[in-house]
Amino acid sequence: MIKPAAVIAAILLLCSLPSPAQKKTSPSAPKKLQAIRFQGAPQYTQDELLAASGLKPAPRLAPSSVKAAARQLNDTGLFAVVKFSTDSKGLLFTLTPITQLYPMHLDNLPLKPGNPLDEKLHERFPLYRGLLPAGGSMDDGISQMFEEMLAAEGVKATVKAALTSGLTPQKITAMNFSVTAPPVRIGRIQLAGVSAAMQAKANALVEAQTGNAFDTENSALGLKRAFEDLYQDQGYAAVQVDVSEVEPPVASDQAVEIPFSVAIHEGAIYKLGSISYPADALISRAQVEQILKKYPAGSGRPLDLFLLAVRDAFHARGYLDCSVAPHASFNETTHIVNYSIEIDPGPVYQFAAVQFEGAPDAMIAKLKNAWKLAPGDAFDESYVSGFAARAQKQDRALAKWMQSVITTYDVKPDPDTHQVSVIFHFAKAAQNTH
Repeated sequence: MIKPAAVIAAILLLCSLPSPAQKKTSPSAPKKLQAIRFQGAPQYTQDELLAASGLKPAPRLAPSSVKAAARQLNDTGLFAVVKFSTDSKGLLFTLTPITQLYPMHLDNLPLKPGNPLDEKLHERFPLYRGLLPAGGSMDDGISQMFEEMLAAEGVKATVKAALTSGLTPQKITAMNFSVTAPPVRIGRIQLAGVSAAMQAKANALVEAQTGNAFDTENSALGLKRAFEDLYQDQGYAAVQVDVSEVEPPVASDQAVEIPFSVAIHEGAIYKLGSISYPADALISRAQVEQILKKYPAGSGRPLDLFLLAVRDAFHARGYLDCSVAPHASFNETTHIVNYSIEIDPGPVYQFAAVQFEGAPDAMIAKLKNAWKLAPGDAFDESYVSGFAARAQKQDRALAKWMQSVITTYDVKPDPDTHQVSVIFHFAKAAQNTH
């Protein structure tokens, strides 16, 4: 619906333009089309804006058609203000784009994100650039287009768009498109390359994964990791797993099932040899191994635990974007695999501020007094995770109150400023009436 004052009528009346009858032209001369121009949104071409407006060039444009075009541009949700006026050159639209757009995310749609899909969207919605407004006709139109694309594959589904946060580990906010009915699930999983020795374990994993909720971006990746973990637990360090969707989806009134094929190249069984750590790393191996000692024995594969300890060590010093990559070297004679570790620490994140929500003023004062991480300090994840326990040890009244509440916290890093804010939430615990 058009917002009040979002589309401003022309100062110069459209009907004030001279009509063809007022001009001295010969009866046989072709009628000149009225020029239509757009300014204020250079990210779009004139042709794209014209197509999005729905206007068709004509010798004289009716005021009702121009107002409808302005309303159509406004309803896309892409513009804060849409104005139009006339001058000696013709009709001029002045546009003020909104400042906040969001990436598009497919939740559980059996469609493939990427350039081919983006091109189809741009063809139908000329102003589509991969980023979407928080609401408007474009979002609704894309939902309808996705429903039509699924219907062409035999899937009758309802697709809704909603602004959602926390779709990735970075907790981005995105315009999320979801199939709300029927449920979309992982369907039949066809295995290839499984040896007799691994058949029972592979079949058990297939049974555990079949019927799980389908995720457009993560189901294939999740299956790949699940089978890699299964094999690596058994010593198949060089295993290769290829996962792909099998088209078309299998649809019924009860569910949409997405079949997958999983091809496994097992390789040989290897024993773990050495793990080589960079000598010039910002954090020493001794510091990493101190963290490693804190993990319970048998809680994971030695390599995985070592990589986790490296990440924990760097995160404790503010390197929240740190990436750790193992590189394997296989000895085919001894069947021993050695690893070298590559570390990209990334920038240091600094602590910015902490908030305590849901606590009375007296307890907030005590919590602030217990908090020792100062603005500008390198952000330490482990300090945040252990803060509640440490605070209770320092103050008896605070400890008594905290035992009556449920404590959770959010860590909010800003990838642009490399500042981190922390919010603690305190909710009253349910009373046990028994």
